[in-house]
Amino acid sequence: MTGRTSPIASAVPGRIRVRHPLLRRTNRFQEALGRLEALDTVRVTESNPAVGSVLLSYDPAVVTPEDARSQVEALLSAVLHPAEAPPPDAPAPVAEGKPAAPELKWRINRAAKIGMMGSMAATLAALGVGKRVHAGFGTLFVAFMLVHMTVQRKRLFQ
Repeated sequence: MTGRTSPIASAVPGRIRVRHPLLRRTNRFQEALGRLEALDTVRVTESNPAVGSVLLSYDPAVVTPEDARSQVEALLSAVLHPAEAPPPDAPAPVAEGKPAAPELKWRINRAAKIGMMGSMAATLAALGVGKRVHAGFGTLFVAFMLVHMTVQRKRLFQ
């Protein structure tokens, strides 16, 4: 699995923890879980689709940790990165005229909220420094607020 991070979060003899963001998608999680349960050497101990995590256990006397790890990695590679799909690091293509993906909106909105909090704190701190510094940080706060309101415009103007 060159160029990609391993879905195996931790591994000790007898136990493998799998965690990957793509497993948060229900269809991929169900497919991965079904394939993992079909392995005769590995048993699914617990799973959590909300975080994309599966805990596997196996008998290290029957299968070596390296073999168990390679079986799980090969199986998950087929589920997480099928040949017809673009690599996970490639951005999803957005057609012109269509709104940005929800994930991009969430990232922008999160950055705007953090910017608003930071600039508000700086605005208050700048009260002791001078009016121009205070006004500059206040302007920055308004800019972040406008970004936030643009992202949330549908909710604001219902």
